[in-house]
Amino acid sequence: MEDNEHLMIDEYLTTNEVARKLKRSPRTIRDYIADGCLTPRGRIYLDGTKVGKSWLIHPEWLELFEHRIRPVRRADLDLE
Repeated sequence: MEDNEHLMIDEYLTTNEVARKLKRSPRTIRDYIADGCLTPRGRIYLDGTKVGKSWLIHPEWLELFEHRIRPVRRADLDLE
């Protein structure tokens, strides 16, 4: 593997690292990639790339996934 390729892989997170961040199991993270996470707005998938038998997740993909699964917050409107 060339140095440039190695540097690019270092930017990705493993399913174990994502599991620790989200306080979920690595199996759940793999399920989010394969089957999505059910939300009131529909099923949201975590993007991942398969390297050998392992999944890698770019931090930006994780950030987008977290944003998408966040509950919708509506401003309280005082109509009086």
